[in-house]
Amino acid sequence: MKRIAFLLVVVMTGVCAYAQLDVKELKLSNGMTVWLNEDHSQPKVFGAVVVKAGAKDCPNTGIAHYFEHIMFKGTDRMGTIDYEKEKPWLDSISAQYDLLSKTKNEAERTRIQKHINELSLKAANYTIPNEFSRLITKYGGSSLNAGTGHDLTYYHNSFLPQFIEQWCWLNSERLIKPVFRGFQGELENVYEEKNRAADALGNAQDKVFSAVFKTQPYAYSLIGSTENLKNPRLSDMEAFFKKYYVASNMGLILCGDIKPDAALTALLEKTFGRVQTGPAPERIKSPMPTITAGEREEVELPIPLVGAEALIFKAPTEFEPDAHALDLANKLLYNGKAGLLDSLVNEHKLMMAAAVSASLDDAAGSGIVVIPNLFGKMKKAEARVMEQVKKVMDGDFTDEQMEALKQEMLMEAELNIETISNRSNVLIDAFSKGRSWQDVLQKMEGIRRLTKADVVAAARKYYGANYITLVKKYGTSKKETLKQPGYKPISPKNMDTKSAFAQQLEQVPVKDTTVRTVDFKKDVTIHPLKSQTVLFYKENPINDVFSFTIRYKDGELHTPALKIMADYLSQLGTDSLKKQQLEQAWQRIGTTMEIVPDNVTFSINLTGPDNQLVPALQLLAHFLRSAKGDRDALKDVKDEDRVERKSFGKQKDDVLRPVMHRIAYGERSSYLTQMSRKEVTSLTDEDLMVLFRELQRYECEIFYCGRQPIAYVANESQRILPLAQCTKPQADTFRPFLQYDAPVVYFYHVPKSRQNYVASYDAIGALPTQADRAQFKLWDEYFGGSMSSVLFQNVREFRSLAYSTGGNALTTSLARHPDSVQGYVTITGTQADKTLEALSTIDSLLHQIPMKENNLEAARQSVVNDIQNAYPTFRTVGEYVANQLRDGYSADPHADIAKDIPAVTSQDIKQFHQRYIASNKNRVWVVIGDKKLTDMKALARFGKVIELKKEDVYR
Repeated sequence: MKRIAFLLVVVMTGVCAYAQLDVKELKLSNGMTVWLNEDHSQPKVFGAVVVKAGAKDCPNTGIAHYFEHIMFKGTDRMGTIDYEKEKPWLDSISAQYDLLSKTKNEAERTRIQKHINELSLKAANYTIPNEFSRLITKYGGSSLNAGTGHDLTYYHNSFLPQFIEQWCWLNSERLIKPVFRGFQGELENVYEEKNRAADALGNAQDKVFSAVFKTQPYAYSLIGSTENLKNPRLSDMEAFFKKYYVASNMGLILCGDIKPDAALTALLEKTFGRVQTGPAPERIKSPMPTITAGEREEVELPIPLVGAEALIFKAPTEFEPDAHALDLANKLLYNGKAGLLDSLVNEHKLMMAAAVSASLDDAAGSGIVVIPNLFGKMKKAEARVMEQVKKVMDGDFTDEQMEALKQEMLMEAELNIETISNRSNVLIDAFSKGRSWQDVLQKMEGIRRLTKADVVAAARKYYGANYITLVKKYGTSKKETLKQPGYKPISPKNMDTKSAFAQQLEQVPVKDTTVRTVDFKKDVTIHPLKSQTVLFYKENPINDVFSFTIRYKDGELHTPALKIMADYLSQLGTDSLKKQQLEQAWQRIGTTMEIVPDNVTFSINLTGPDNQLVPALQLLAHFLRSAKGDRDALKDVKDEDRVERKSFGKQKDDVLRPVMHRIAYGERSSYLTQMSRKEVTSLTDEDLMVLFRELQRYECEIFYCGRQPIAYVANESQRILPLAQCTKPQADTFRPFLQYDAPVVYFYHVPKSRQNYVASYDAIGALPTQADRAQFKLWDEYFGGSMSSVLFQNVREFRSLAYSTGGNALTTSLARHPDSVQGYVTITGTQADKTLEALSTIDSLLHQIPMKENNLEAARQSVVNDIQNAYPTFRTVGEYVANQLRDGYSADPHADIAKDIPAVTSQDIKQFHQRYIASNKNRVWVVIGDKKLTDMKALARFGKVIELKKEDVYR
């Protein structure tokens, strides 16, 4: 305990009304800042290490992002069987990369790269692949990941609280002496990531930043230029680490089921107190350059029919004095309900108009998005938008409007910090910007103090004549090509070996705990109401914001028109309130209404202050009874539907889900049962209003989370809402998974796609017992789950064939459909020229699974970790229970899984694989990408090749 004397101070930085919102700050002896937030609402801890270094600090090189990848490869004590013997090979690899960066001759570059591959194969003889991620899983972790932004890099995951000591040792160890092993393969994965970003509109985002920031560091891609990707220098990465990864430039955040006492303080000093010291580096600044009037830039987007512009203004950064005032000015313009720009949409003058802000460390922008009605004039649309902006600049808004929006901003801020996950994100952002928890709380106070004069002054200051106009141009930006290098894959020898560090970690004692699952009787109160309606009640332990949902038991699978109806309802007023007036009424009581359809239910969600629950229910009841059809609103909905259909197939990400649903469900895919364009076109407003009235005859459920007593909520809901008519039972929409009688390869052509999706589908027989399902669950996690899975290691780590790869079990309810077919899918994103190799590799793994005991044990723990870390929040627990009851369960099915998983043996997994996967001769493959870049003839080795068209997967 003597080392605690080196701690500078333990300070309460936030004194809040509720314990969950207290944040304690520690300063370790090496200068590292620690923020601790205690919250026992869920059985998990979110842990993050935040480094104040990002792409801005190494513009266009990609070094910050490279380094993030390397931080998963282990250290001199972890991820290796003998670092002293491994090091000479790694040093040789580093020297070759420095040489490569100076070499322009392509033949010589190829020779060097092949030599690096040979050296990498030698170094791999000492590597223990993915040991860090396997240990994270073994000791309670899930959702392991990292992110690189312009201003920060952060490493994070959730973990079970009994493993906090192991988590601290693991995450501090990785910061002390990371080793750049497996670099050549990881570089290939970064190439894959860049190609994926290019296919997913990443080029458009880069172009926006380039247009706004010109030559400033923020102007460049997070991943780096293609030229720099091809010429990495490990020595530059080493220098980056030594400069930025010092304790005084890092923060540790622990949020969740912890106890911030002296014992935890001592543990943090013993572990993270080891991180290297040094002065916090002086960082590059990247302010927004001066904007001159009339600047215009085109941005190519594959979105047809509609025109679009974004007007980009300079704005204050998040914690500058004017920030709150400009945020409120933006709210007056656009709040999704009754803003001045919203009124243009509500009155059908524009398809869309919005005002949003984004803040980086050194610069911020405020953007106004303008989309005219279909075939409308952009000049006229822009004039209408600027007319509304001028109203804010002139103070042409009421005090009542401003106060209502201030309350809405405060409510949003409260919601943003009420759960472990959301609060953690706020803490990460605040720390990376050099702010404290007190700054976060004071920001809320700043909103309360805003005056009309503040808002007008901010609007006049920032919404002047100088802005950049970004104009949407239909098309696809040019994509740079990064080709497959043809490296030999790594054949690791040490998969089941433990490093000395891992063996040391095994000596740390672990407290025995039980798996916490949802208790249907204690964790939520179930209260029958009128007719067939049931209230699921949960008290809000954090704040005075209620959430209320009425959920009707009809969905798009049974009634496809509900999808269109939901969009239509969102644009309607009532017989006494036009759309804008209705939204103003919601705004006056500080409540939002959201309409959410899904496959089997249709929900209307309310969120607002608890003292406005009754007025909110009254306004909801008025809408339910008196919503009024509107032909202009229906035209807008039909136009939006037309644009959506016309856009389909331009990007492979849009195609993936419809294709996989076609494979799994056949003609019962929701994308094939949805309304056709012709049917949508023929709809009348009366058709949809009749459908809305019919929806309200279905049985329904009510979910309430708030501070009002259950009797009060029950009585007022029954008194105000039309529940007596809710008697129609839910239709059976069960869809069995398809079985195939021959192997097939389906191909969907997406022109100009740099990457292909490679997916597989296996139909598995019925798994009618809990023991069967437990085996499937563990097999699923072992084969395609985490970073220690068979797929991730063999496809990404050893062969660098993909940036993303994984598998997922498709299951039916054991309680309702025990004898139904189950399914299993894998999905991998790979460069087009790697398609055949990726497909062949996955196929071989599906036929013969490698069995590694260490990875199986990690998978076993991962199943338990996921159950705990996915435990529902207080706002979602009611719907979780209702969904399980709908599926026929009387208790949380996760409890049975947690109980049975320990008994599943490796022999069980081998037998399961052989019986249900390896023996499948009728596997279905799916390839989505550019036909011109894919060897179509070679695909025939895996089954009859059938090219799918849009009409085959999307009605």
